[in-house]
Amino acid sequence: MDAIDGKIVEILQHDASLTNIELSERVNLSPSSCLRRVQRLKDQGVLVKTVALADPDKLNRGLMAIVDVTLERHGADARQIFIDKLILEPAVGQAYGVTGETDIVLIMNLTDMKEYRDICDRLFTHDANIVKFRTLFAMECHKYDTAIPVNVT
Repeated sequence: MDAIDGKIVEILQHDASLTNIELSERVNLSPSSCLRRVQRLKDQGVLVKTVALADPDKLNRGLMAIVDVTLERHGADARQIFIDKLILEPAVGQAYGVTGETDIVLIMNLTDMKEYRDICDRLFTHDANIVKFRTLFAMECHKYDTAIPVNVT
């Protein structure tokens, strides 16, 4: 990836609604060259998908929970059973396998505490493989950025 590709990725991460002509002007390329580069970045898996980010508060999902989960059994099968359950849970927006005392960290956007309690019952309380879970509720957001820094060498 060269510097122009890096600039394209940076720009699209902040505003993927730009037309190809607008993007090509920002990176000083012809529209056809710009389009080829964008397509190549997609083909290479650098640009994964195009989305519109929604405001959780406007969708009545402003209660953000960060949940860390500790599993009893760490084998691939036991772990996958839990992962399969959490993937089906719409409120779970992100899930990460992590190092340290915790095995999995979840980010959830919830409507209220009742929804949280119901999800706890479905995912954690009745699962014998869950040793413990701990929940942190976000009180304010100081930074939220979906863009990944681009390093071009």
